[in-house]
Amino acid sequence: MEQRSQEWQLARLGKLTASEIHVLMNDRTEKMTDEELVAFKAANPKSRVSTKKVPFNDSTFAYLNRKVMENYLPVNSSNQEAVNAVDEYIEQHSYSSRATDHGVFWEDTARSLYAEKMGYEVLQVGFVPYEKYPNLVGCSPDGMIRQENGGLECKCPFTLEKHLKHFLYTSAEELREEEPEYYWQCVMGMLDTGCTFWDFVSYNPYISKSKQMKILRIDRNSDDINLLADRIDLAVDYMKKKFEEIEQAQIIIK
Repeated sequence: MEQRSQEWQLARLGKLTASEIHVLMNDRTEKMTDEELVAFKAANPKSRVSTKKVPFNDSTFAYLNRKVMENYLPVNSSNQEAVNAVDEYIEQHSYSSRATDHGVFWEDTARSLYAEKMGYEVLQVGFVPYEKYPNLVGCSPDGMIRQENGGLECKCPFTLEKHLKHFLYTSAEELREEEPEYYWQCVMGMLDTGCTFWDFVSYNPYISKSKQMKILRIDRNSDDINLLADRIDLAVDYMKKKFEEIEQAQIIIK
């Protein structure tokens, strides 16, 4: 399955994907229950805090609701009108800009240069379903490194300043802090495929060759892997509850 093909676009519909998985890490603030507050005050008598952070915020729920409803798109219909409707939905909801077009155009070059620099055989793959929830979660690695049990995420920034930001990163923790969407995309790749590392690559073709590419290795971190796996469990539970609500909902209410 070739990435960005129609088959690939259809495979991703209704599924939580690595490129947007970071929204599952968002939290919201809620008041503690009376019991929680009593316990908290007992442990922290001088604190005036009365709220707590819990998983997911409005952006998370909006994303999950969209993915829920994508499961009701008539992707397997033989009716041409339905097929056209799905195609139109994909076209209208596929974000494109000069920056994204630039990234897509240079991705193959970046992957080849990475393979040359690292001495790896980099395999291209399509959409990889998450084993625990294959119909609801997955990722699309930019490359898989067979002999090293690793993966690859290529970014080809449109602006020089963005590449500079990537070029100066010194650790995975920095990437996690500054651009969590990219960090969690890499973590999702490792969770999905079982890889022991994921290389975050930034490539800009316009500057001197010695500074065109940055390779930052993200080693498998069991704490973050488990945290993301737990968030995915919560997200899938939410989606399944919505599926039940939809099936039980009255279509016409008079």
